[in-house]
Amino acid sequence: MASTMTESMPNAESTVHMKLGTGYAPNAPMGAKPKMKLRLDPQRALEPARKKLSTVEAQRIMAVLCDSIRRIELLTLLPFILENTDRFGTMLGSDLTQQLKDHAVLLSSFNELKQSAEIFMEREAREASPAADESGSVGSRRASIQSSHSQADETMRNLALVARQIQNSCKTLLRGFSLNPAAATTILKENTSERSIESRELIMEKNELKDIIMGMLLTTPVEELERKEYLKEISERERYNAGIIDKLEGELNAAVEDKEFEIRKKNDIIRRLQADLHQIEKFSDEHIRRTKSEAEKQEAADLKNSEGKRGKLQQELLGLRTQMQNLVADHRVNEQDLRKKKYKIETEVDNWIQKYDQDMGERQTEYEEIDIVYTEEKKQLTELEERFSTLETEYQTIMEERRIAREKQEAAERELSMCVGAATTIQAFWRSYKVRKALKSKKKKGKGKKGKK
Repeated sequence: MASTMTESMPNAESTVHMKLGTGYAPNAPMGAKPKMKLRLDPQRALEPARKKLSTVEAQRIMAVLCDSIRRIELLTLLPFILENTDRFGTMLGSDLTQQLKDHAVLLSSFNELKQSAEIFMEREAREASPAADESGSVGSRRASIQSSHSQADETMRNLALVARQIQNSCKTLLRGFSLNPAAATTILKENTSERSIESRELIMEKNELKDIIMGMLLTTPVEELERKEYLKEISERERYNAGIIDKLEGELNAAVEDKEFEIRKKNDIIRRLQADLHQIEKFSDEHIRRTKSEAEKQEAADLKNSEGKRGKLQQELLGLRTQMQNLVADHRVNEQDLRKKKYKIETEVDNWIQKYDQDMGERQTEYEEIDIVYTEEKKQLTELEERFSTLETEYQTIMEERRIAREKQEAAERELSMCVGAATTIQAFWRSYKVRKALKSKKKKGKGKKGKK
């Protein structure tokens, strides 16, 4: 069996590889590892790569399909709307309400004609039965059949006419709802339980068809080709896996037979061991009886020894009780002394607490008086600070004005001193100029006089 399991390991390994999507070789020998690789993601192989419609034609197709689903949803809610015309009257408008009433009249006419047609069909069935042949003559039966046929034909024609009128009325209602989208949206938000089971199934199938067409429109030819190749590879893999499964099932059956053979061998061994165990149980019962008798003898001897030990222990117990009573008396005396000390300490603590309360009361009274004085002085300090801040502002303003005036005066004095210095310099130059000019004129006159001489 071990060799069989060892031989099946490569097949199991190849099966694991195929489950992981590593590919396979259809013509490879059993147990060989697969070689081919899949080009698509196994989890997204059947999903289109695109998520939106790119062409205008595809968008128009989906728009038409969505509009048809919306119209079906509206038409399937018409019985509910007709039952609640008063509720939706304001929202629908007068025109649409009148159209709904006309549609209700057509529906009632259709139902009446349908019931009449069913009655005629039942009558024809009764007249065509063997019992009717026996009860009446052939001529009267034929006449009644012809009259019923004519009435049934007329009823069916009227029924077809009313059906066409209902179709036209449905188209008119849909046009009216298209002109009033708010009313259509509000009605579509109603609970789907108002529709019949057939209507819900039709809408569900239309939605499934929309999903299928959406997938087809989103799938490109290249993706379709890859998908076909992928499905082909999957089918080939399935056939390959089926061969491996058949081989593994054969190996499993062989292994199960080997296991059953071993189980039979072990059952024989177990039966032999059970027989040996039965003999051992008999031997153990005799051994237990001997051991029990020896234990009873040992128990009697231990009982005698325990009586002597118990007497000694009782004497020791009496001595320990006397010692305990003496210790209890001593502890009671110590307890009385400790109680006296505790009472004295508690009295002192009470006195200290009273003294503390008295001192704290005096301190509290003193604190309250000081707090009143502090509050008053703080109030005065606040008023003085406010007054001082006002005076300080005025003082700074005055000082700033004085500084500006002093700077102006100093600037004027500097300008005046500069002007005086400049005037003095100008006057000195002017005097020196006049002196030099006078001296030059005197020199010229002196030279003239000397020339005349």
